[in-house]
Amino acid sequence: MPPCYVRNRFLNDEFDDEDEYDPMDGFETYDGSLPIKFVNQSERYETMKNKVPPKPTEIQQKFVYKNTLSCQATACIELLKICLKHNVRKAVFDDIENWTYIHTKSNNDIFQVIDHSQRWSYNKTLNHAKEVFGFQNIQSHLKEVTLSDGRIGTVPVVDFAESMRSILDDNKVMLSIMSGLDADTWRPIVPKDDHENDSNATIHDKDSGYLHRQGIKLHCPSPDDIDPVHVRPLPIIMHIDKSHCDLFGNLSVAPVQCMPAMIDLDAQQQVSAWRQIATIPNLSSGKGNDGKKAKSGLMNLKDFHKVMDVALSSFVDIYERGGLYWIDAYLHFFIGDIAGVNEMVGHYNNNNNVQCLLKDCK
Repeated sequence: MPPCYVRNRFLNDEFDDEDEYDPMDGFETYDGSLPIKFVNQSERYETMKNKVPPKPTEIQQKFVYKNTLSCQATACIELLKICLKHNVRKAVFDDIENWTYIHTKSNNDIFQVIDHSQRWSYNKTLNHAKEVFGFQNIQSHLKEVTLSDGRIGTVPVVDFAESMRSILDDNKVMLSIMSGLDADTWRPIVPKDDHENDSNATIHDKDSGYLHRQGIKLHCPSPDDIDPVHVRPLPIIMHIDKSHCDLFGNLSVAPVQCMPAMIDLDAQQQVSAWRQIATIPNLSSGKGNDGKKAKSGLMNLKDFHKVMDVALSSFVDIYERGGLYWIDAYLHFFIGDIAGVNEMVGHYNNNNNVQCLLKDCK
């Protein structure tokens, strides 16, 4: 393979018109198959790809409901479902519960009297349901980020590992593994060479693609001394897109959602296959009419990546630990609009004072 060349010319370079033009001027040559900026990443991949998830100190059993809810708790949870069905605020729940209390206290013939100390508010009902059904770890935790101008940003973050466990425990989702994958190993059934050399092969789902196989090879290879059933790849698809509920976009957030990439297309369209692991706040809030223009594009981008670092912290922790139990999780690809993807890769508009490698487009 020929050597790679990296352009090292800055916008503020000065050239003498009398100098003879050399088309290779400004390039540095590096021997090897990859540009120098990817060398560190390649070494990191070599270190990480053979990691085996640590053995858990205690195996978490799949939740099995044992009919432990009391009549009062069952009634409150049913009321909670009714409120969610009609998309009403939690205050409505408390108003209905208060109405029930008042009438049962004044008239025993309508409802059974409930002692004041045993009343169930919205929060008490929700917390009790989390405890009974094992959802304590799926609730969001608020984390604060100090932005470049000193403001404090609050990011709701949900634990990635617990979110994935809730999907893996969902039989409806896990019965929708792509037909081209082995249900026991989550790896492609047809070998790569057989698939590429088969003129009648069908490109149907993600497992047919080159990058799906490369992702498994890079992040979760199958050594001869490890049973592939015990160490499985868990490619993750993430989605981020800013949404607003007002005319000018002031009331906006960007939810960060994820799902396993090995489930088929039909299951991907179901809400039960997705989990929201973080919510990016509106970083322009409180900056006046200029919004993002109040700061430079670079500072806005740095603030966004500070917040994303917090939002994806639980996912990065699982990846660097080598996986989740016997599953090796890694990012397969990101879904987003052009503006969101530009922010993810660090793109911003700036026509001068660039002190970094750049692509010279004309």
